[in-house]
Amino acid sequence: MNRLLAVDWGTKRVGLAVSDPGRSLARALPTLAVRGFRDTLKRLEEIAVREGIGEILVGLPLLLSGEEGDSARLARKLARALEVRGYRVTLRDERWTSEAARDLLRDQGVRRPRPGRLDAVAAVLLLQEYLDESPSKGADA
Repeated sequence: MNRLLAVDWGTKRVGLAVSDPGRSLARALPTLAVRGFRDTLKRLEEIAVREGIGEILVGLPLLLSGEEGDSARLARKLARALEVRGYRVTLRDERWTSEAARDLLRDQGVRRPRPGRLDAVAAVLLLQEYLDESPSKGADA
């Protein structure tokens, strides 16, 4: 159970990405449509078990000012709920991931991504940046 799961929380969709076992590469998972907090939490737990997740990276959607709004509070609530269930959770500022994902897709010629694709790409960028900065690649979680 060494893989990382990245969660790009949103009120309508949750973008997801998972690392390889060596914690070098991130790949997108299907985006979840939000059907309430409990349902999202249950589905995240199912994915974590299926994917062999040892740690969960939750994107913290801060306001541009750096302050926390409603979305950041919900992301913190999600992080706490996952910790209570025994997962190691790291919160990470993700203010710019959606914009970076939009730019990346635009560079690839995608002008209007299908619903959920932007969320998935944002989760991959969030996770890949974290993996690239991590000094403990491949360490047991």
